[in-house]
Amino acid sequence: MATSEQFLTKKYEKWNNFQDDSDSDNEELPRVPTQFDVEGDANIVISTEMLLTPQQVERYRKLEKKKLEVWQVVVRQLRVWSASSSGAEEGQDAVPCRPYCILVNNLYPLGQVVSKKICHPPEVYPSSQIVLELTLQAMVDPPSNTPQHRPDKIVFPDKNYVGHLRKSYSALGIECSYLSESDGIDAYIQELSQHLIRKDLASVAEVSERPGLISGAGVTSEALAAFYAACEQYAQLEPWNRFAERQAIQVDAVGNEELRLDARHHVGRGTIFSSVITTHTDTEGTGDSSNHIRGLALFFTRADLERRVLPPGEQLALMENPELRRCAKCDKRAIVGKELKRCTRCQCTFYCDAECQRGHWKDHKVSCTPPGSASGDQKIVWGVKEMSILYGPQTSVPFDDLDIISKFSLPIAKVKGESLYPSAVVFRKGDPSVPDLTELVWLTRALNAQIEVIGKHPLFMQTTIKELLGLDDCNSEPSKLELKCKTLGFDDHLVIRNSTVLTMQDVERLREMMRKQSDGDEEVKDQVQKNMNDDESMTHQDDKHESNNEAGSVLQDDNKSCVVM
Repeated sequence: MATSEQFLTKKYEKWNNFQDDSDSDNEELPRVPTQFDVEGDANIVISTEMLLTPQQVERYRKLEKKKLEVWQVVVRQLRVWSASSSGAEEGQDAVPCRPYCILVNNLYPLGQVVSKKICHPPEVYPSSQIVLELTLQAMVDPPSNTPQHRPDKIVFPDKNYVGHLRKSYSALGIECSYLSESDGIDAYIQELSQHLIRKDLASVAEVSERPGLISGAGVTSEALAAFYAACEQYAQLEPWNRFAERQAIQVDAVGNEELRLDARHHVGRGTIFSSVITTHTDTEGTGDSSNHIRGLALFFTRADLERRVLPPGEQLALMENPELRRCAKCDKRAIVGKELKRCTRCQCTFYCDAECQRGHWKDHKVSCTPPGSASGDQKIVWGVKEMSILYGPQTSVPFDDLDIISKFSLPIAKVKGESLYPSAVVFRKGDPSVPDLTELVWLTRALNAQIEVIGKHPLFMQTTIKELLGLDDCNSEPSKLELKCKTLGFDDHLVIRNSTVLTMQDVERLREMMRKQSDGDEEVKDQVQKNMNDDESMTHQDDKHESNNEAGSVLQDDNKSCVVM
């Protein structure tokens, strides 16, 4: 005889023999009734609407009522993609959706599904009327060898259904209340989804069954809410239409105290490099957004950034011109007449002296590789850790992420009518994995920094380009932005600098444009001074100012084109 401990907890039983319409009559049933978790039942808004006709009430009240029998009705989206009822535009693929499914489970005493229904339209959350009709059908059409009957209780994990249906079920003598979703649902949904795939009635994407962000070590729904909010704000700014991939920023976390996320996860000071991801794979120029790869990239060393965004065959400007080099530790340039010291192994990182090199070695050693070590076969060289956030349609993210987004109503950016779902990944020496809580902090810091630059200081990258061209005072401190913000709910302090990756060709073109701009400004000043007291010359002065504005417009276009890959 099965003991009650095998079936019950203080709250409710997780069924063990979870089968669809099982015909088994030989299983012994527990004698102890299920204990209900009705916590939160008080805040349910009860509807006064009756969804049953008098004839239905009379008919179903005649059915035998099984004492202590409990049904739970669960509405879930299947883990498949199918065509929605809303047709796509002519010539376009069908609009994908995850069909909703209603499960009626005999929670006690059988522990099995007694009825199920895939909704139509599949993309529409079922109404209370549809749910009611399915349970009524289950009463008059029970599993084999089971007589028609009413359950004693019908429970829902969705409080809206409880509020809308309590009066109707009460008319049938059935108690209706709230009960959190029981275990076993996930496995059944997975099994039903696979059945549809085998029957070629639905499909899955390559990424659909990958682990979601919630599976990352230490990641909570609260952390994801803050992360998704930053992702939405970043996407709304459309940074991929404003910056090129080489227009990167350096982000220094300079807070005095580390972020104590939980007992195991702490994040302190550090430096990262972030750039926009904007790559067009559309070779035919159709302008299809599905051919535009959009997102954010994060690197823990500048060497990794340079390796990823430098155009093939191009040489870094700082490798050819010593005047452009800055110390990797203190970010200072060498004094006039001297050069910075070079790392003897990778030969692409520079320092003021041995002290700066020793102080930077902990960060630098993870990406310090001899030059040309991977150039023979043109294979990708990965840093010890790189991270990215890619945006795409809902079919481009795992089902686990979509379930979390739906469950907690997490924000998703909508840009020009297109919903952009973020998907974060960590590459550890090239192997993809789900970010943990500390890595989610760094990604959120990068998002916050990009939002600050793009949203509040849109000219920062242009106005600080002189420093990267060696046109400023070599002893001056690099321009920076300071940002005090919230990172996953914690107070944070970030410093942002321009870290654009330039080739020598970029430097030459930009310097030439800067020179022309400077010459044009001097001409305007001379002309204004000369004609200050000459009223007749004011027309010529206005013409000159107009000419200068046109030149500035061209400069902005040229400046953009010289850094686009």
